[in-house]
Amino acid sequence: MGFERKSAVQSKATSNMEYENLTEGEHEARLIYVADCGMQLREYKGEVKSPAQQIALCFEVLGSTVKIDDVEQPRIIWSKPFNIFGTMSGLSTEYEMFKAFVPTAKEDTVADWESVLGEPVNIIIKHTHKDGAVYDNVSGITAIPSKYRSKVDKAVTTEFAIAGSEDVDSPAIKSLFGLAKFVHDKRITGNVAPAKEPQPVVEEEDFDSDVPF
Repeated sequence: MGFERKSAVQSKATSNMEYENLTEGEHEARLIYVADCGMQLREYKGEVKSPAQQIALCFEVLGSTVKIDDVEQPRIIWSKPFNIFGTMSGLSTEYEMFKAFVPTAKEDTVADWESVLGEPVNIIIKHTHKDGAVYDNVSGITAIPSKYRSKVDKAVTTEFAIAGSEDVDSPAIKSLFGLAKFVHDKRITGNVAPAKEPQPVVEEEDFDSDVPF
């Protein structure tokens, strides 16, 4: 799968980016990267929980570009990182995300993210307003029916990748930015306690108060 499921970066030069926010709503995209963000400390409603591994998904927004240092490039956007465990609970974010690519995916199985790299989905964009700025966020993804998938544009990106949290030379790690990079950078390193299997509740962790953007 490209990263090890745990039971238990280099800095970049500042770039000049020019872009317009995406409109809120659905946009066709393809999954190009999956990044392991490492083990994360967790606290929910004042209760300290055992650390959990998190991953984030990166999509190329089809037909949309940004200009970085005067060079036009395909627009990419990362999902909010989410918890993964040994297998997918039916109420987990991972199961909800993976089913957009594989509608027949079963609960209590392991998501094979490598097998869906390059596949198309609709990403749902929602705007977040903070300190006078507007940020595009992936609030969810929805499946594209299989009979229409062959008609979806190809990604400009050709080097798809899935990477472990320490694979700093992988495009998946090098391309991290925003919340996904913030979470990856604050990962636990060294030995950690095993992550417990998910309880039958919807994950509702909120990073908004921790993130400086």
